[in-house]
Amino acid sequence: MGCYVSRAVVHSIVPLAVLEAVRNLDTPVEDGLTEFADELLSKRLGLSETVTLQLAQYEVLVRRDASVERAHVEALLRLVGRRPDADLVFADAGRRVARRAVRRLLLSSRAAARVSPRILGFRVARRAAWTVLGGELRREGQIPIAGVRDIFAINATPDGTACTLFASGFSELLRLLTGFEGTMVHVSCRATGGDRCEWRAAAPDPRHQ
Repeated sequence: MGCYVSRAVVHSIVPLAVLEAVRNLDTPVEDGLTEFADELLSKRLGLSETVTLQLAQYEVLVRRDASVERAHVEALLRLVGRRPDADLVFADAGRRVARRAVRRLLLSSRAAARVSPRILGFRVARRAAWTVLGGELRREGQIPIAGVRDIFAINATPDGTACTLFASGFSELLRLLTGFEGTMVHVSCRATGGDRCEWRAAAPDPRHQ
């Protein structure tokens, strides 16, 4: 078993990605925003002035490679968890977290991952997972396994909804850095009595290929 450690802070990439996902899903598909009444648009959290301001603040923190208080992230996840489309928000946010995590890597690390995705790419993904998501990536045989002991996602959404962010984030990290194609299945969750949240890689369903 790996060593999972709870941390008092969370990388600023996480709340930024969540807010970006909220804004993305709250933006009308059509460009003709004039078709929407101002009062209707103002009710969309992602289009609010508050979110715009927070996005700008988190962008600054991300450029500084800074962390934020875990309580702030919990409050954001809790708010998003009340939405009917929370799963979609968290899945999108996880992918955004992974992409930003890869962009913050040194060019040498990204180059190494391209040269040797199975070995060096996995090592790079493991470092990125810990630094940005506070999670541990390891292998059992050739099967990637990810684990998170920190409970901030469960504190925010006791039913485990926010865990989707981690599943999506780990999957995207592995895809970008190792060429992984598949999903990370949530095999253990704090929400259902597990001592940690853990995901195990599963191959893609051939019926959907």
